Amino acid sequence: MRIKVLLESENDLTFPKDYRRYFMSFLKKAFERVGFLDKIFGEKKYRPYVFSVWFGENFKIDEKVRAGNKISFFFSSGDPLVVMNFYDGVLKLKNEKHKLIKECFEIKEIRLLSYKKITSNKATFKTMGICVLNNPQGSKKDFRTWYVTPYDDLELFNEILYQRTNDRFRYITGKNTTHFIRLNLIKDCQLKEVIAKHYDGNVRGFSGTFELEGSPEILQFVYDYGLGVRTGQGFGLIEMVNGC
Repeated sequence: MRIKVLLESENDLTFPKDYRRYFMSFLKKAFERVGFLDKIFGEKKYRPYVFSVWFGENFKIDEKVRAGNKISFFFSSGDPLVVMNFYDGVLKLKNEKHKLIKECFEIKEIRLLSYKKITSNKATFKTMGICVLNNPQGSKKDFRTWYVTPYDDLELFNEILYQRTNDRFRYITGKNTTHFIRLNLIKDCQLKEVIAKHYDGNVRGFSGTFELEGSPEILQFVYDYGLGVRTGQGFGLIEMVNGC
């Protein structure tokens, strides 16, 4: 289940490249308003949701992120209770002015998007932002070895994807099952490496279009909860598409 929140300001919006932390604060505020914050953040664990920020077609990134006066916040979860509480929390925040860094905005629209049910063993997806996956054998001191992309070593990437995804699946769903999952590159569909600023450090990920192969249940899981790691920090939201 997915929710789109339209945020609007009187002026064009400008954010630092390390912008995701501020939208994490907005998300926490929504959960706080309905008394659901401790159930989500009470202990360190995998977050049962994923989100992404869309700055519009004409946004620019130089030393800062520069957008127009409207941006969209996408929220996704496979847990109806989490979705309902986020929706109710944002509804309570509506008609108030909020500040992200120095930017003031209002919530103009809250929309529950159409549900997509995955029934096949293969599907084509496109990143909404960036997906990241870390290599447990890499060095945390070197973000280029700590994070792995499909173009570094596809077989290694898929081994780690299988492990990480099933760890998250078992934790979030409570099911003690394991599912095959694999990312396949698509001819004529490019994936590109992306370096993002996050919490005063660098995160290395990828964006673009790719195929995922696996059981319908695990494909639905990554569609609902995000692909890779740091999904609760604004990475990993994907959308189903028909092609490049």
